[in-house]
Amino acid sequence: MRSDLGLGAWRLLIATCGLVGFGFAVATFRDPWPALSQQASLLAGIGYLAVAVLGRRAEPVVTWLRGAMTVLLLLVCVTYLTVIEGDLDTVGSLFEHLVTPLLALADWVLAGRTRAVRWWYPVSWVVFPLAYLIYFVLADVQLYRSFLDPATTGFGLTVGTFLLALVAVGYLLYGIAKARPVPVAETAAETAAEPVEAR
Repeated sequence: MRSDLGLGAWRLLIATCGLVGFGFAVATFRDPWPALSQQASLLAGIGYLAVAVLGRRAEPVVTWLRGAMTVLLLLVCVTYLTVIEGDLDTVGSLFEHLVTPLLALADWVLAGRTRAVRWWYPVSWVVFPLAYLIYFVLADVQLYRSFLDPATTGFGLTVGTFLLALVAVGYLLYGIAKARPVPVAETAAETAAEPVEAR
């Protein structure tokens, strides 16, 4: 019970960091809504709040959501720091592009149960970046045009490369989850919870 409370508090910390980054961006920029960084931070705040509340009661849903959030936030972090060559000079940028993504990665690697992860999860984890891409094209968002311009012939190749990279990251997270040792207490609890006829 104590470990569940600690894990819930940890997830609330991640949610808070996501909302802090989003809040500072909203307070700083005139029109922050079209940016993936702000949308991802808001989604992380809401998503990790849901993860903290649901806990072990809905492990498959929680596991899927944690993986999807980690992939999305890593996309934001790596793209911002490498492709865009952005800086972390402001509080909002620091939280959006470094603190929250690293906490999400740490959560996946070190905290909580990830045994419910399925082989197809990494493919489905691209749903949030794909949703943003659809919005990006339909709303004619002018951000990121230096490397992501629908009017150029290389747009499809760029999108395909990003999606393949995200799926690869997803399978790396999947491999980490499967490689983690299962605590003895956790295995005993799962065995005790199984129906008698299933043993």
